[in-house]
Parts: sequence; structure tokens; C-alpha cells
Amino acid sequence: MQKTLIILKPDTITRWISWKIISRLEDKWIKLVWSKMVRLTEDQLKAHYSHLADKPFFPGIVEFMTSAPVILQVWEGKDVVEVIRLIAGVTNSRQAQPGTIRWDFSMSIGNNVIHASENLEAANEEIARFFSEEEIYSYARADENMLYSPDEVN
Repeated sequence: MQKTLIILKPDTITRWISWKIISRLEDKWIKLVWSKMVRLTEDQLKAHYSHLADKPFFPGIVEFMTSAPVILQVWEGKDVVEVIRLIAGVTNSRQAQPGTIRWDFSMSIGNNVIHASENLEAANEEIARFFSEEEIYSYARADENMLYSPDEVN
């Protein structure tokens, strides 16, 4: 099964909506394997958003992402990277599809409530950036045998 990272951004914490987003992922039957609340540092953000670090808007990202704690989570499931990205919606919340997290909870490009790993390679790098291997739990859900047909299980 794939694993992916999400970051519930400061606006989810300050608006008290993190539980609504977590609930959406649980409703999709994706398995949460680790969660922690942290305050990100500028160095962590430079590493995480290295592709944006030289952009003129990057200081705004740092200001926003350090304005309050974030919730870092690792989720596991079949095609979980793509599934969570579909549930999250496109980066520009005003262009997200109705019913996605960003459509329902945001009107911004930057303050868009959730980060979801772009692809499996990015997911693996991001998980390693924020979590040690000992922090990721492996466990069986009580209903796990009902989640996927036998030919879909690795």
C-alpha cells in the first residue's frame, strides 16, 4: 500500500476545522498511520518548498506557515497519493471542484488549508523529511478485509 503526507495548514488550526478534513479522509476509508502537531521552521519550509524558495512570494508562504502550528499526517491506502489529491482539490481553491476540501474550506491559492504530496516520489521524500521510521505505525483495521477486493491487495 502507498503512503502519503498531508499538512493541515495553520488556517485549519486557527479556524478549528482540522477535524472536518480528517473526517473526510476517514470517510473514504483511508488509514491514518501517524499524526503530530508541530510548528514548522523556516529551514523546514525552505526544504519542503525548495521549488518555490526563490520566488518573490516565498516570504509570504513562510509567514503564513509559521503563523500557527500545523498537523502533519501520514495516510496509507491503495493509490492514496492520487485519492487524497482528488479529495483535496486543485491548489487554487477558487478553481477547485465543488465537494473537494479546498472548495469547501478555502478561497485562496496559498492559504488553502491542506498540502497533499504531489506524487509517490514526493510523498516518500516528504514523509522522510518530517517523520522517523519509528513514528509510522503499521496496524490492521478491524474492517480491512472489506476495504479492497482480494486482487487489489499487495
